[in-house]
Order: sequence, then C-alpha cells, then structure tokens
Amino acid sequence: MIPPAKAYGWLRAAVRRQPLLPVLVVLLIVLAPLYDGFATTANFRNIAVQSSPLVIAAVGATYVVITAGIDLSVGSLLFLAAAIETSSALRGEPAAAVFVVVGAAGLVMGLVNGAAVALTRVPALIVTLATLQVYRGLGGHITRQQDINLPANLRGIGTGTVLGVPAPVLLATLVALAGGLVFSRTVFGRYVQAVGSNRGAALDAGIPVRTVTAGVFTLAGLLAAVAALTQTARLGTVQPSIGQGYELTVITAVVLGGTSLFGGRGSIIGTVLGALVLTTAQTGLVFSGASPYVFDIVRGAVLLVAVIAAGARWRNLARAARLTGRSSTPSDKNRTVATA
Repeated sequence: MIPPAKAYGWLRAAVRRQPLLPVLVVLLIVLAPLYDGFATTANFRNIAVQSSPLVIAAVGATYVVITAGIDLSVGSLLFLAAAIETSSALRGEPAAAVFVVVGAAGLVMGLVNGAAVALTRVPALIVTLATLQVYRGLGGHITRQQDINLPANLRGIGTGTVLGVPAPVLLATLVALAGGLVFSRTVFGRYVQAVGSNRGAALDAGIPVRTVTAGVFTLAGLLAAVAALTQTARLGTVQPSIGQGYELTVITAVVLGGTSLFGGRGSIIGTVLGALVLTTAQTGLVFSGASPYVFDIVRGAVLLVAVIAAGARWRNLARAARLTGRSSTPSDKNRTVATA
C-alpha cells in the first residue's frame, strides 16, 4: 500500500504539472448531481467521442502556437478536407484511397500556410486569415453549399469500435501520444521549443527556423484533415457550416491547456485536458437547456482570460529582464525576428 504522504506528494506534483486536471474533476463533480443522466457511462463515452476531433486538431495547433505562431484557417481547412472527402467518395473511390487523398490535401494546405509564413514577412495571423477565406470558398465551391451524406464505408472511423473502444477515441489517443513523444523525445520537438523560445538564438545555433515553421503548419494541416475525417464520419454528413468558428475552439483548448501564446512553452497533455474541459462544459450546457450561443460566450471569455494572463506573464518577464540588466526577453526576440 502506498503511504498517504507519498500519494499526496504524487498528487500535488501532478496538479502542479497539469493544473487543468482538478478543473476537469471539479467540473464533473459539479455537473453530475445537477442533471440526471450526466454521470453515466454512455454520457462520458459521448464526451470522449465528441472531443476526439478537437483533440486531434488541437495537437497540431499546439505545435504552431509553441513556435509563437497562430493558425486561424484550421476550421476552413477542416471544411475543405471534408469537401474533398465527399468529392472523392462520390467518384466511387475506395475508403483507403479517400483517406490518403484527404490526408495529402491536409498536408498541402498546411504546407501552403507554413511556406507563406516562413518565406515571407507576412505574420501568421494575416496569412491564415487569408487562407481561412480561400479554403472556405473552395470547400463551398466543391459542395455547392449543400449537405452531402457520406457512404457507409467512410463512417467506420467515426462510429466503429476497436476492442470496445470507440474508433475516434482510439485515434485521438494515438495522435496525442505520438504528438507528445515527438515533442519531448525528438530533435524536431526540441527545435520547435527552441524556435518558440527565442528565434534569434535558434538561428544563431544553426536551427533551420524556416523549415521548422513550415513543418509545424504542415503537421497542423494534416491533423486538421484527420479531424475532418473523424468528424464527418461521426456525423455521417458534410454540411456547409462544418468548421465555422472551429479555429477559436481549437486555439482555446490549446491555450487553456497551458501553451503560451508567446511561444516556447506548451503541453500536449494540457491540450487534451483543455479539449475535454471545453467539451464537458458544452455538454453541461446542453443538459441545462441553455442557448447554444452561451458556449460561444464561455469560449470567448476563456480565450480572453488566457490572452490577458499571457500578456501579464510577458510583462513580468520583461520587467525581470530590465531588472537583471538584459536587453530583451525571449519574447522580444521572437517578435523582432519572427519572419526569419
């Protein structure tokens, strides 16, 4: 039996590393007695399935934000990927070919974002704001703004199970594990952190900053396409509204999970917890019968608080840098060489 003092130490360390974990637990404890049917296996399973596409897309977005970038096109990219999926399916292509085509399309769209950011002096905010419109327009052109039902052979990734585990949950888990391992155990992961912490120092150290920048956007595009496959398979249809506002949900999950908007610091586990917190809160609002627009308010408020907190942290770092006689903080250098 584990001594209580040791167990408490482990728990305290876990909370310190992932402060969002007790938030999720408290949210579940509060909602469970309020609504009949909330604290059931079926509902918890539903929360896990609903959060799976968000987890997948948010893992990719985490890499972008850690490099002090931003991707506003993820929702439109998801829609265009879904439109390409239906177009391929209607041509009679087998499921495996459709998945490959959609994944390749996600890679290309992400690479377009990344190349534009890495090779020009245009900030990621502006680049992805532009591609948000382009990808949404292309998706609307392909679907002609109509609902399109998916063939049954494409729905297994969203409705099937593997050893009793829902396929979307299993896929999201694998993506999160792979994302965490790449981030913490590979050279690319170390480069991502270095670029986000101090681009100038990364350049001086010989790190291929432009390649890393293009790489994280490409990864985000691929995972957004995988999220599209999962989301459309779960719903069974592609609607013109799919992905609208999704970029804000993804970014909120990332920053709620502890990833710094100024780059250099982030956590894949935190992002997963952020997605679960948002999905649990949304489910609670559904049980309460509240207006669906309330979730937009909650999401926006969370994002605003995260931005304010990040700004306060940057000001504290800048103040500490001045007191210690350093000329700039890492975030200062991120800003001055962000186009490198």
